[in-house]
Amino acid sequence: MAKITSKSLLVNVENTIKVGNNDAIEATVQHIIIAYESKDLGVGIDIDFTDIVDVKFLGIPVEGGYSGYKKFKEQMLELGINVDKLVDEKVEGIIETETINEVKRMFSKINRKDY
Repeated sequence: MAKITSKSLLVNVENTIKVGNNDAIEATVQHIIIAYESKDLGVGIDIDFTDIVDVKFLGIPVEGGYSGYKKFKEQMLELGINVDKLVDEKVEGIIETETINEVKRMFSKINRKDY
């Protein structure tokens, strides 16, 4: 039987953002929070931006999945609007301390159990 040497917890988190002039672009951004055993910190946390979905421009959904969103970004860039930059700025620090602490608590609960 294999020996488990460490444990991790992956949690998906979604937030709605609005960016651009008059919040013209609305979308759901997805992050994954990874909690793990850390010898130095007790519970370590990594946060990674994973996806953007349900994008709307002026209330109208951007259709076509990734290729539709890519075309939308290209069209906006032609107008001088860098959607990637706007989204990156908005998601910076979007995961609140309260959410991080909840993930740490969740990990601590499952980490106490012997498997």
